Amino acid sequence: DNEIILSVKDLKTYIYVNNRCNRAVDGVSFNVHKGKTLGIVGESGCGKSITASSIMQLLPKLSRIESGEIVYHKDDEAIRIDLLERNGKPMRDLRGADISMIFQDPMTALNPVYTIGSQIKENLLYHTSMDKKSMTKKTIEMLEKMGIPLPHQRAEEYPHQFSGGMRQRVVISLALCCEPELLIADEPTTALDVSIQSQILELIKKLTKERNLAVILITHDMGVIAETADRVAVMKNGNL
Repeated sequence: DNEIILSVKDLKTYIYVNNRCNRAVDGVSFNVHKGKTLGIVGESGCGKSITASSIMQLLPKLSRIESGEIVYHKDDEAIRIDLLERNGKPMRDLRGADISMIFQDPMTALNPVYTIGSQIKENLLYHTSMDKKSMTKKTIEMLEKMGIPLPHQRAEEYPHQFSGGMRQRVVISLALCCEPELLIADEPTTALDVSIQSQILELIKKLTKERNLAVILITHDMGVIAETADRVAVMKNGNL
């Protein structure tokens, strides 16, 4: 059961700033397998997050994938993500449904003016054909699964009413509500204290097993990697 779900071959993503070219990702290759966690570890600025953004096609304006391949294996087809338009429908359909991402800072991932529940529902609305009742049920279920107490009540609350650890759980439920095949977790525990950190990692580990989820875990923390990853890639200066 070592099915490859994502393969990255010789990926080069460059950022152009002030007439200079920063080779943020410079020839990176790796495979991600179903039900396994690949840890990508390295100091800040080594290109880990840009690698993740390349896979999601969420790159900053002045950067682009220069060469290489990102192939997502969906059912029997191989989708070349690197060739998809950043905001075209095929990419938007993949993003959030097949491939989801947990961002470093849960506050930027959540919209402060909408309730937690409505944000999860919006994701379901875009990617599934559920009716209102099922969406509400699924939202409550997700929050419950993430260990958020009083999910009915909390779904009606806003991001600022949640603690850091709870917000991070909400972000994970947002990422997982459409049952993606691949989860990219970019420093998912940076802002959290150690006990909550291990809870979040346990949660991700449990989901990997339960749902045969493939995970790319990006971090600079070897402890996190040791606790969670099946395989580890070390990144330095844009290379693995």
